[in-house]
Amino acid sequence: MNRLVKAFATPLIARLLPLVVMGGFLSITTVAGAADVPSPMSVLLIDGQNNHAWKETTPLIKQTLEGSGLFTVEVATTPAKGEDMSTFNPKFSDYQLIVSNYNGDDWSEATRTAFEKYVSSGGGFISVHAADNSFPGWSAYNRMIGLGGWGGRNEKNGPYVRWKEDVKSFTRDMGKGSGGAHGKRTPFLMVVRDDDHPITRGLPKSWMQTDDELYGKLRGPAENMHVLATAYSEPETGGTGEHEPILMTIQYGDGRVFHTTLGHDIAAMQGVAFQVTLQRGAQWTATGAVTLPPASSDLLASDRAITRDPAMLVSTAAATTEVTVDDAAAPSLEAAGWVDLFDGETLKGWTQKNGTAKYRVEENQIIGTTSPGSPNSFLCTDKSYGDFELAFEVMDDPGLNSGVQIRSVSKPEHQNGRVHGPQVEIETTPGEAGYVYSEGTGRGWISKTQPIKDAYENDKWNQFLIRAKGDRIQTWINGQKIEDIRDEESFRDGFIGLQVHGIGKDTNTYQVRWKNIKIRELK
Repeated sequence: MNRLVKAFATPLIARLLPLVVMGGFLSITTVAGAADVPSPMSVLLIDGQNNHAWKETTPLIKQTLEGSGLFTVEVATTPAKGEDMSTFNPKFSDYQLIVSNYNGDDWSEATRTAFEKYVSSGGGFISVHAADNSFPGWSAYNRMIGLGGWGGRNEKNGPYVRWKEDVKSFTRDMGKGSGGAHGKRTPFLMVVRDDDHPITRGLPKSWMQTDDELYGKLRGPAENMHVLATAYSEPETGGTGEHEPILMTIQYGDGRVFHTTLGHDIAAMQGVAFQVTLQRGAQWTATGAVTLPPASSDLLASDRAITRDPAMLVSTAAATTEVTVDDAAAPSLEAAGWVDLFDGETLKGWTQKNGTAKYRVEENQIIGTTSPGSPNSFLCTDKSYGDFELAFEVMDDPGLNSGVQIRSVSKPEHQNGRVHGPQVEIETTPGEAGYVYSEGTGRGWISKTQPIKDAYENDKWNQFLIRAKGDRIQTWINGQKIEDIRDEESFRDGFIGLQVHGIGKDTNTYQVRWKNIKIRELK
């Protein structure tokens, strides 16, 4: 923190929020070399009949799973309704995970027997949305999914299972009534009921799903079933007035089952809530563990539903799966995987947070200009990043300090949305350029010692290189290593932000310029 920071920073009284991370939400662990990249797990996705638009949704399920970089997905399409189902006999044992987007005619007895054996012997199975409408008369299937709906299901199939706020626990209602109901499609808030399960561990306590059918009144054996998240079915939307199960796990023999009621249509599957939980549920179902970094509350937000095209996840994973890193060396701009964060012409993909400083594009540069009396301003990426290498060139007016936020967040409950998180300092010489400050948290400098004060060259373009990987942050200026520090308290995921520092009302106007802003995600 330099002279201007000390003079004009807002007093800090809030404590650091304990968020855990997301690494680009959909990424696999950084690897030391291509030989260490694990082979993708094989998935069989079943469709062919459904009272939902399976031809539209199957590609989105495939894109979401493959977008994690963990899976390769084959699709098995059954015969059409009324046709000979004996021809549908996939070899389940060839796959580590079976995913059902199916709701239709019964499979043949031989196929049902093979599927029961696959799951009970340790295979993984996921039921997506209307797949829990299937096979009301198939006892083993109903035990696999825990709860199901429609198809004549009633109290004979098992209880309703609901969360009751008054007793803070789940109840089982064996009263008479049909199984399966939903109100009109609407966004709804999902609430985590077990935050220590691998699927939900590290995720926010609640988040919004975009427009979707909120299933209610599901009935079934509910044996060896564990509910991870629920949602309140609003009577005003035609719902049940109950906290209904949305995400469940079931143990069937030696097999693991993940049951999600999300995913009615294209719009619903574009919900980040659907994508994140399906990916994490799939990894747990296939392996019993989850190594995918959890999504932050910026992506799984409780005040709005975030959506994203699953097709973008596939291209991102394909581009970054084999990224390798030599932690001892500075990031190399010759390495594969770098992408531009700034197109040189517009501020597309960036949003200003806090302050009234002005940002504009000129001659392939982002130019930030101070605003008298304004607090710190930040131009922030719309996308969050976890582990990455960042490169940019910057030139600061003498007398002004600036910075680049990494893995930072802005939350309404924290000082009315004040940007906070790690900041790599930009300051003219002599100064603290390249060291790491905890902006907006009250922690002050993360870099406790700062021996190098002259790496930044005044009135010239300076190249910064930053690597954030796990709890480690490394920085270089003009090829000189400045910082290599570990900090367990900082966020592991968040946006990139270009700071224009706040100035006093009677202070001269200053500018800071950035160009050639690139990022290389580490997967």
